[in-house]
Amino acid sequence: MLKTKQNQRKIFNFVKLILFVGVLAIVYWQINNFDAKAWKEFKLAHPFSLIMAGVLVFTNIWLAYLKWKVTLNVVAPRTEFKVATQSFFAGVVTGMLTPNMVGNFIGRFYYFEREKRTPIILFTLLSNYAQFLASLTFGWVAILIMGDLIVIEGSRSFLIWLGIGVIVAYLSYFFIDNFLFRIRKKGYFVAFRDTLRAHRSYRTKILGLSLARFLVFTLQFSLVLDAFGEPMSLTSIMAIWQVYLLTMLIPSLFLGKIGVRESIAIFVLSGIGMNEFAILFASLIIWTINSLSPALVGFVICKNRITNAE
Repeated sequence: MLKTKQNQRKIFNFVKLILFVGVLAIVYWQINNFDAKAWKEFKLAHPFSLIMAGVLVFTNIWLAYLKWKVTLNVVAPRTEFKVATQSFFAGVVTGMLTPNMVGNFIGRFYYFEREKRTPIILFTLLSNYAQFLASLTFGWVAILIMGDLIVIEGSRSFLIWLGIGVIVAYLSYFFIDNFLFRIRKKGYFVAFRDTLRAHRSYRTKILGLSLARFLVFTLQFSLVLDAFGEPMSLTSIMAIWQVYLLTMLIPSLFLGKIGVRESIAIFVLSGIGMNEFAILFASLIIWTINSLSPALVGFVICKNRITNAE
């Protein structure tokens, strides 16, 4: 047991080191490619906006936790608060190592008995898909509204294909139980389908919370940019939605797409005249407070599994 704990501690320390080195490398690479004039114009203009963005991290975590609670109410309704909380933060830790937090189910299911793990994986993936739908939806709306101000080249054809993709994505989300209708051999898929049909409101609740989280992301990003002298406007909000859309569509390996998001944000937001340093630091701050901080909390409170199920 002691050896196991020591190995876990070494793994956690190694992950922390990867996070730290990765952030430093990305910041150095980004800054090294900036125009010196951008640094002279960079300043902290509105500290209160920065504070408000930090406060909103609690709203973001609360909404994410509510999504997890909605899932638990379906697959494990009598879960204790301690188990729910620790499994949630464990999911944040493992999600940090995968793009778009898709690996959060890895940290979550270890806190439950074996028969609960497959439903937790499937419903967590469906919940993650709802967050994907939120980015897809707002990104498509941004392209639809912005028209000739759109940053993406060939916006008309992209808009059409994206619109078709949005429709297909929503049909897949709300009618996945119909797609699983013919599955007979895999019992866990049948159980997943039957559970979805028994809890018709599950997908609507999860999607609503996902859309709310996306709006919190948007407000946080806008506030941090405002703190660095880039005021909020319809154009900046639509551009931020494009940033999240492109970040979601472009593949990455780990760390919640850090580096990819910063590069896309600089490409999109500098195209509407924003300061490159303001964009970079805003993106890094958002990643730090929304992803890194909860993951560090997870490192502290998620030391051991609560269940010993084999």
